[in-house]
Amino acid sequence: MSKVILVTGGSSGIGLAIATALSNAGHIVYGTSRSGQAIPSANFEMLQMDVTDEASIGEAMKTIVERHKGLDVLINNAGLGMAGPIESISDAEARVVFNTNVFGLLNMCRSAAGYLRASHGLVVNITSIGGVFALPFRGVYCASKFAVEGLSEALSMELSAHGVRVVIVQPGDFKTNINANRLNAMAIDREVYPTFDRVLEQVHHEVKFAQDPERIGKLLVKIVGSKRPKLRYRVATPLQRLSILLNRILPGRLFEGILAGHYGVNKTAERNENE
Repeated sequence: MSKVILVTGGSSGIGLAIATALSNAGHIVYGTSRSGQAIPSANFEMLQMDVTDEASIGEAMKTIVERHKGLDVLINNAGLGMAGPIESISDAEARVVFNTNVFGLLNMCRSAAGYLRASHGLVVNITSIGGVFALPFRGVYCASKFAVEGLSEALSMELSAHGVRVVIVQPGDFKTNINANRLNAMAIDREVYPTFDRVLEQVHHEVKFAQDPERIGKLLVKIVGSKRPKLRYRVATPLQRLSILLNRILPGRLFEGILAGHYGVNKTAERNENE
């Protein structure tokens, strides 16, 4: 059965892959972006919407509801990346990330909740493997995804009595334009954090050669078509899945050391101890 679906951040990357796959599956799909610019190759309509602006959310919702008398699925995909040592990130920089990743998602859920109760619909929140355990120099981004994990779990319990399902999708690395769009802290002391640039280069390399986001699009087609979707889906490489398992079973300091070793952020400390 065809459903009316709204995908935030639908102009590129994971959002574009999701919107395309769902449209190909026969659903009525609307993507959103701040500009609302149409995508020539897309088989779905783009709407102008800023998840941090409740007025623009209201206008987009009004357009969809007037055309289709309701909404069946909300997919919260819009998000921002941020890199930098915690002490180097200003309040203003952190707020930009949280305003989109957390408060923007809250805005969307509040705006759509009534329509989804009426349709016994579905909310899908895209988080990250970085919402399971934190990564060095991406603390603010990971914190925002941790917040979305908690909000989603609570929302799931609150809306279940109204016939609304909430699903969390945790992607690992996928080949998107996040490298180009990632925000970097403006005031980083490289003498204190000499490994930052190398770690960021490693992150860029991992994304550049990562999986195609079409895999997430296929998963969303399954989730939307399921009568009983799971609460949480992980879409990641075998190594990333292993990392999640190790995080669950290993002592905290041991797992932290493995992760720090992977990114090489503990080398300076080790060198100082040996001097």
